[in-house]
Amino acid sequence: MRQFCTDHAIACGEPLTGTAALAERHLFVRWPKGQWRRPRFESVGLSEELRSQMKAASGNGRYVGLVDGEHLELLSFPDASSIVPRDQEHAAALIEQWRDGTGLDGTPLRRTVLCCTDAKTDACCARYGFPVFKALAAAAPDFGIDVLQCTHIGGCHFAPSVIVMPDRQRYGRLTPANVPEFLATLARKELYLPSYKGNPALDEIEQSAEAAVRHWAQGRVDLAEIKVAQVTMHSDVKATVEVELNAERLIVRADRQSFPVYGNCRDMDAEPKDKLRWVATIA
Repeated sequence: MRQFCTDHAIACGEPLTGTAALAERHLFVRWPKGQWRRPRFESVGLSEELRSQMKAASGNGRYVGLVDGEHLELLSFPDASSIVPRDQEHAAALIEQWRDGTGLDGTPLRRTVLCCTDAKTDACCARYGFPVFKALAAAAPDFGIDVLQCTHIGGCHFAPSVIVMPDRQRYGRLTPANVPEFLATLARKELYLPSYKGNPALDEIEQSAEAAVRHWAQGRVDLAEIKVAQVTMHSDVKATVEVELNAERLIVRADRQSFPVYGNCRDMDAEPKDKLRWVATIA
């Protein structure tokens, strides 16, 4: 039976938290999924000028990708704005302006869940991403939330990879059965902790500690105020993190552990690579 990198990551116990690194700004080009290719900038039908501007606008805290759709449109986050270009030449010009910091100044977007279903990049994104996308798309309208299929956004072996915009929340390992509770939690303006990857404004060790406190405090105290106050390194593999929870200061122990992982399914013909990850527990 075929193995998938997501199954292996779960089996070896690799933690989900601490993997929420995220670009500060995102731009998506609406483009038919059947024409997506790997890399995404080489997708069928994109003009050379549009490809060039998409590549140039990527990096330095910016991500440019594709979402499924028949009609050309640009969607920008976290400003949550979209615009329909006249043609690909106009789209390229708008992307160049966006790269330089100019907003799209278009139609406001509702809260949006982006789910990677990019089988061209990794098999897990199709195997796990597409069923979750279908479940999200069926249920999300009842919550006033839009759902889009998108190209690779990282974290293939935590599939499905999901981003909630404009909140800039990252989730992984959702299942179709989780979707109703996930959407209900979002509707309450809360984090869905079972699939929460961490706060993208923090680094890995801080994300892990912050998430550990959120899990510990769930149902015990109000999470209105939570802040990572200080990280103290005791060695390369041991640290303590002080986290402020309302008026209380908690001590979180962090241990750097090794996990044999595959970054994506294409690597699974070789041996897994050892990956050092921070694992946080309340002291």
